Amino acid sequence: MKLEDFFRDIYTQTKVVVEEDRKIVIKCYNSSTSFKWYFISPSFRNYPYTSDPLERMNREINFFTYKWRDIKTPKIIDFDLDQTCLYREYVEGEEIKEVEHVEKLGKALKSIHEEGFVMGDTKVENFVISDGKVTVIDAEQAINSIDISYRSWDLLVLSFSLAYVYLKDPLTFGKAINSLFSSYGLSKKEAEELLGLKSIGLVSLMPFLHFTTFRKVVEKYL
Repeated sequence: MKLEDFFRDIYTQTKVVVEEDRKIVIKCYNSSTSFKWYFISPSFRNYPYTSDPLERMNREINFFTYKWRDIKTPKIIDFDLDQTCLYREYVEGEEIKEVEHVEKLGKALKSIHEEGFVMGDTKVENFVISDGKVTVIDAEQAINSIDISYRSWDLLVLSFSLAYVYLKDPLTFGKAINSLFSSYGLSKKEAEELLGLKSIGLVSLMPFLHFTTFRKVVEKYL
């Protein structure tokens, strides 16, 4: 399987159903298909990921029910502890594709970090733009932490994801990365983490032109 196919994997642990003319998302964390990309490669071992179904559900509930100021999350309708399934509203929104979307995402991620959370899984598929605001629709690896290495890891995973969104357009990738780090307000320490030894495994998996662009942009913050 190609790397981009791993990263764009559609997880069948989640399905959308229609009840009484409204869409509901049902997510069951004990699905055998919930084995995700970051458990496949040692490049993703810089964050305290969990494969435990109950812990992943608890992490997501904790994130979704937090009183966010600058982002949106889906409303939880119900959950089943025995089956480790979560029922939540379906959120209509735009995919993160445009550079202006990435700018909003940078500000949103900064807000998430300032509220004391890190996400671990920040690929673009986990966000949509709904009513003009960034909405997080997948947060099963989110934890409370102010560890700068975890914050930098969020930025790195997002950058890696964007490299494959703009796989055939390295120039737009460069604009998107510039916008991401500018709107986030990247610090020197975070830039050092992004180019540090712990990041090499994941950074090296970027397409060469995208990696070169990524490095040049980050170096401006050193």
